[in-house]
Amino acid sequence: MKNAVLLLMLLTLAGCQLTTLPELPSATTSVEPVPEAVPALVEPEPEVVFELALNDSAASLQAWLDYKQQILSDPMPERARLRSLPELDKLAQFQQALLNLHPDMPHVTRFRVQTHLAELLSSLPPRLAALFSWELTFNQKLLEAESAVSAVTRLNAQQQDMIDRAQKTNRELQKKIDALTQIEAELNQQPLPENGNGANHG
Repeated sequence: MKNAVLLLMLLTLAGCQLTTLPELPSATTSVEPVPEAVPALVEPEPEVVFELALNDSAASLQAWLDYKQQILSDPMPERARLRSLPELDKLAQFQQALLNLHPDMPHVTRFRVQTHLAELLSSLPPRLAALFSWELTFNQKLLEAESAVSAVTRLNAQQQDMIDRAQKTNRELQKKIDALTQIEAELNQQPLPENGNGANHG
């Protein structure tokens, strides 16, 4: 059995020597380089810039959405740009009204511009007016919330004032009570006058 295994292994090794190896390219043989596929340069599509206009075309609506997003995140450059204009046309007035509704503006400014913007919206095309109606609604709710907070703050201040006055009155009354208690204690410590007729002799 050992011999059979050994014989089998020898035959296998002899068979390996009989097979020819593929010819390797020699140093003199030139290998043609395979050109690599160069990826085609994809040019970025030019960014479409929509013009702001007071109409309800799709391009105008998209421009207004982009504008609202821009002024919500950083209103200062747009405020500076509008201040630099020599005269505000209807479009610039509308932009100014939107900027004045920004939540970082004072309550009084946003309250004042609320009516003005409502008038401006009534003159706009329906789809554009609908796009901005949420600003009015949001601003109205914000104004109401701020007014409620202001009223509660005022009420709290009045109640705190009443509490302070009541505490002051309590302290004054406590001083009077302490004084009366002191007087009563002094009266109780005084010796009783003896009866002058001497009837208590015993």
